[in-house]
Amino acid sequence: MPENALGEWWERDHVENFLGLLTSAQWTDNRLQVASEDHIWDPADPGNSPVQQLWEDLVREKAFSALMEQAFNEPVVVDRCGGQMINLRVGKPGVAEVPLPPTPEVIAAFRALPLVREQGDGFKAFTQILLHTMIRPTPVVIIDEPEAFLHPPQARLLGRMLAGKHGPSQVFVATHSADFLAGVLDAETDRDLALVRLDRSTPVPRAKILEPGTVRELLRTPLLRYSNIVSGLFHDRVVLCESEGDCQFYAATFDVTGSKPESTHFLHTNGKVRLADTARRLRECGIPTAVIADLDLLDDKTVARRAFDALNARRADLQGLAGDVKILNEYTGKDVKTITIKAFRETIGTLLAKKRGEWALPAHVAAEVKKLIASSSGWDDLKLSGVRHLAGSGDAHAAAKRLVSTSAGLGLFLVPCGELESWVPDVPRGDKQRWLTEVFEIPEDPKEAREPWYAQPSQELRDFCRDIRTYLNPERTS
Repeated sequence: MPENALGEWWERDHVENFLGLLTSAQWTDNRLQVASEDHIWDPADPGNSPVQQLWEDLVREKAFSALMEQAFNEPVVVDRCGGQMINLRVGKPGVAEVPLPPTPEVIAAFRALPLVREQGDGFKAFTQILLHTMIRPTPVVIIDEPEAFLHPPQARLLGRMLAGKHGPSQVFVATHSADFLAGVLDAETDRDLALVRLDRSTPVPRAKILEPGTVRELLRTPLLRYSNIVSGLFHDRVVLCESEGDCQFYAATFDVTGSKPESTHFLHTNGKVRLADTARRLRECGIPTAVIADLDLLDDKTVARRAFDALNARRADLQGLAGDVKILNEYTGKDVKTITIKAFRETIGTLLAKKRGEWALPAHVAAEVKKLIASSSGWDDLKLSGVRHLAGSGDAHAAAKRLVSTSAGLGLFLVPCGELESWVPDVPRGDKQRWLTEVFEIPEDPKEAREPWYAQPSQELRDFCRDIRTYLNPERTS
């Protein structure tokens, strides 16, 4: 742009004309209007558009092409053989150098490559963002929904590229993509990173600045990283469970027992050990988070203590909780059982009664045999029937009830009936996946006219879900 034009704008107080030089915005509705072509200009002036700058700089062209090839396995090249037009094309022309003037063979090689503007939406959207952030960035760059039109791996790669970008530009991005955010957090960069989460679950939207280090902690543990925990940042509320199967069951139960659509996201931590600590980190990000755990979370005093600590139990409560955990474990440890040979033979006979020939032993039968061989304790009975199993046991029953109640106040909801499978006792347990399949199965027999088991929650399960909803109410957890 001529220098005298800038001076004229300034003298005439046309400050708004500077806006295009200082800021650029990539809105979703114009993302596909990719600026992949431009006219030849006076070479005495510097290139103005991203395409012109690629035309005059082979090094930048090569770097840009490498980024596109990383995302789509296809390079993007500048076609300098178009007369008065510069075009971006996809692929390799098969010529090492472009002589001036270009020969007919070179021109044909470039013309044989497809144009960028003829590509799919994802390719065009990715190109448009890179052109305006990597090639000709303004001091301020605004990008709305960069993940639009992109597959998750490309959204993640784009997040990594933008976060790792060097230069004086300040980039503002609005996103709903956990993949894009994960890419941003993956980037190895010394650039300052600020994360702001907007919460619209209340009448007045709230903004919370998140510490990037806290969010990165969610991704540092591989088991959490690949269970998509970071997606919880994009929901109003989160419920953490032990496994994917638990998430499926409780999400379905919330749907059945809810009176209106909810933005509650169910995530798992691949076991009970990381449940409470993951909840703590999500809460630090401003997300109301509850935990659902089987009752046997309490059978390891160390795991239980760490859970109560992570969920901010008061010192007085910690002492009471530790005492009740001790009472419960002393009671359950008294009754260690070993099956007799006679009972073992009878049980095996029952399990194999309908099996014939040389068929492989079914997985659920093998699981039951394994349980028979192992010694059982009072915890096995407690998981089967829950707190009610302790009725009449005095101190142990009272301790279990206090533990369930006090833990719920911390956002840790212990399954009062023992474990997940205890919610639907009509379905045989032993193999959780098999149990889940039957719970969600729609009966095919017309004589068995009933809804699937998951759609028939007991009153105890309804109350359990109600208590979790009450805890996650933003007015209570703010």
